[in-house]
Amino acid sequence: MNNLKKQYSSRPALHEAHHVVVLVYPSVDLFDLAIPLEVFHFANQTIKRMFKNHRKAYKVKLISNVPSVSVKTGSGPEVCVEKDVACFRGKVDTLVVPGGESPGICRDKEFLKHFKRIADKSSRIASVCTGAFVLADAGLLDGKSCTTHWRACENLQKLHPRVSVKEDSIFVEDKNIFTSAGSSAGIDLLLHLVEKDHGRDVSMSIARDLVVFLRRPGGQSQFSETLQNQAADSHVMSDLIPWMMNNLQGDLRVEQLAEKCQMSVRNFVRQFPKTLGKTPARYVESLRIEAAKRKLEQSTDRSYHEIAMAVGFGSVDSMRRSFLRVVGVTPSDYRRSFGVAD
Repeated sequence: MNNLKKQYSSRPALHEAHHVVVLVYPSVDLFDLAIPLEVFHFANQTIKRMFKNHRKAYKVKLISNVPSVSVKTGSGPEVCVEKDVACFRGKVDTLVVPGGESPGICRDKEFLKHFKRIADKSSRIASVCTGAFVLADAGLLDGKSCTTHWRACENLQKLHPRVSVKEDSIFVEDKNIFTSAGSSAGIDLLLHLVEKDHGRDVSMSIARDLVVFLRRPGGQSQFSETLQNQAADSHVMSDLIPWMMNNLQGDLRVEQLAEKCQMSVRNFVRQFPKTLGKTPARYVESLRIEAAKRKLEQSTDRSYHEIAMAVGFGSVDSMRRSFLRVVGVTPSDYRRSFGVAD
């Protein structure tokens, strides 16, 4: 901890606050808006606690697209703001745009002009969920990669063909622009920004305070296999999924799965892809990869052999082949990218 304090004390953040400006607009999503406010609030508390720093590391201001002291959010409550974009001339280190129903501001050329002026002087720009549409309409995402909520990805790509929309990422970093998927992914993104500013120990402490089980890296998929298929329209299949997850080390051949569902092998093989979108073998493989990912992310102590056996691959070679085919990298490369710090 002493070395950590010494390293941290040399950072400019101790002497000069990082200025965060968050855009508020009518029908903004209150949850999306709360994410940067809470993450940076917890960051201030965490840094004060860990490093005895009594200055605020982050100062957050709210600005709006309308000349009003309060703005009504999408869920009803009003939020007080300091300035509208036309009048704002303050310092901006990080500009954050939450998601919400924003077609009005996206068509407002006067707003977009002032917003672009603020964005151009920002060191970095971030969006939560559908806030990416505001960035795109301001021309900030042209020629860049981004993401947004999975339901909105297709529409964003259609409206902005010069933008490369990554439909399956939790968040995307392209130079100084950061975009996140759904609301919960915004937490991962904001923690990522805090980690860039103050290190992993601070961001992980905030994650614990927020009771976020695992701060997911940006390269992760918006969906896990279980989340994608938890609403399977077949009650038999939906009961099968948790059983498979709890028996990854066991015999998950198609004959055993069909018997578990009290179906013939022929009928099971025909119905399974219709319900879950993959053959039984590929689905079992994806569950094992997902379980292996979690173990690789959370521990550096367990050997690759232990992990392969724990999730049912049977051998390191089998796990490696599956990772290369499905994930595109080896388990060791995945651990280096997404594993806990040594």
